[in-house]
Amino acid sequence: MTIFFLQSAPAGDASLDIFSLLMKGGVVMIPLVILSLIAVILIVERIMFFNKNLQLSEKNFSELIKHVEAGKMEEAMSLCEREKNSWGRIFIYGMTAESGNADEMDKLMEGAAEVEIGRLEKGLNYLSIIAGVAPLLGFIGTIAGVITIFFDISTSSDISISVISEGLYKKMVSSASGLVIGIIAFTAYHLFQNSIDSFISKVQEESLNLRVAILSKKKGA
Repeated sequence: MTIFFLQSAPAGDASLDIFSLLMKGGVVMIPLVILSLIAVILIVERIMFFNKNLQLSEKNFSELIKHVEAGKMEEAMSLCEREKNSWGRIFIYGMTAESGNADEMDKLMEGAAEVEIGRLEKGLNYLSIIAGVAPLLGFIGTIAGVITIFFDISTSSDISISVISEGLYKKMVSSASGLVIGIIAFTAYHLFQNSIDSFISKVQEESLNLRVAILSKKKGA
């Protein structure tokens, strides 16, 4: 039995330099680079903000409940002020309510939570916009490049595979770049939103426990 081995021709020294390839993506790469920089800045800033503000201490919350049950509202307010984060800014408003008035406390904390959500969501809408716009820009760049390729073919009558493939792989760079930027922005946006949702759920749970403690105190009085 004769076995034929098919070997591809040597590829030579051809290689892809990522930076040079990106530069061949066309003019549309300029707004894509700008969008990528904005996305990176927003992501880093939000990570730092979240790490500082989305901290919930079970020990401090237990201490807060003890102060409220004992009627020590000033100590409770001081505890919230020391936190200097989203948790402290929400619960300190509840501590300004009339002692033992659970309904007033809930209303004040609900309003403070809405304000805090606005602080946490700052800039996230831009990530959402980038997630949608970047892939579209990349696609537009590729389409514009393809139109140029076929225009050149129509004027030169050169329809060789090498001409078409060289033009296409360069123009596809914009689509790939737009998709990568969009995926990163999309993923970051939803991860941040999930962190906010988890934080708010935890705050609601703790505010409910605080309300139960106040009502239990009133019944025992």
